[in-house]
Amino acid sequence: MDDQIGRVINHLKDTGDYDNTLIVFMSDNGAAGEDMSELFSKLAPSAKDWLNKTYDNRLENWGRPGSCIEYGPAWAQVSSVPLRLFKGVEAEGGIRAPLIVCGPGVEHQGGLNHSVLHVMDLVPTFLESAGIEHPATSAGSTLAPPQGKSMWPLLAGREQAIRTDSDWLGWELFGNRAIRQSDWKLLYLLKGAGGTGDWQLFNLGDDPAELNDLSEKHPDKREAFLKLWDEYVKRNGVIVSEAGPYAGHEP
Repeated sequence: MDDQIGRVINHLKDTGDYDNTLIVFMSDNGAAGEDMSELFSKLAPSAKDWLNKTYDNRLENWGRPGSCIEYGPAWAQVSSVPLRLFKGVEAEGGIRAPLIVCGPGVEHQGGLNHSVLHVMDLVPTFLESAGIEHPATSAGSTLAPPQGKSMWPLLAGREQAIRTDSDWLGWELFGNRAIRQSDWKLLYLLKGAGGTGDWQLFNLGDDPAELNDLSEKHPDKREAFLKLWDEYVKRNGVIVSEAGPYAGHEP
C-alpha cells in the first residue's frame, strides 16, 4: 500500500499537480470475518477441485503467495479491538474507518478530528472543490440528490463538524441495520451476526465498544430512533431481510 500511494504522489509531483490536488485516503471498513472452511464446505465439487488445484492451502503456506485463506471471525474481532465485531455488520468495528485528507485549502495539518463523516460526503466535497453543481439541482431533474454533505467547512477550519446534533445517518446490510445521531446509535444485529436479534441503544461518546445497551434507560430515544429507521427505509427503498451471510454462524 505504501508503494502504490507513493506512486500516486510521485506522479502528481512529476506532473506539477501535487500542490493543486486534494488527496483523500480512506481505509477499508474493518477486518473481514469470513470463515474460509465454512465457505469451502458449501462449494460445488467442481469448485472445490479447482481451488485445490489452483491454491496451496497447506498450513505451512498460509498467508504466503499461492494461498487462498481467511483468518475467520475470531481473529477479525481481535483486529477490530477495541471496537465491536468486523466488516459486514453495522457495529463500530464494521463501519468505522480512518480518513486522511490533505491538499490546498486543508487546515489542521497533523491534527485529529473525531466528528461523524460518511463515505457519501466525498462526492459533495469533490464537487465543491471543482466548483460544480450536482445535476440533481438542475430544474426538472429527476435524479436523486446527494444525501452527503461537503466536508469543506471542516477541512477549511470554519467548523469542527459538518453535522449538527439533529442530523442523522442510517445503514443496512445483510439484514443488519443502524441509525446514528450525534453520539447516539440504535443498532440491530441478527443473532447469527453477533447480535441479539433486537434493537440496542448505545451512547458512543461514553461507550464506543457498544457494551452497554441503554434501551431500558432511554425508551423515548429508542422509540424516536425507530421512527428515523422507518424514514430511512422509506427514503431509500430498503428491502429488509432477516437472512444474512452470517446466519447460523455466531462470531
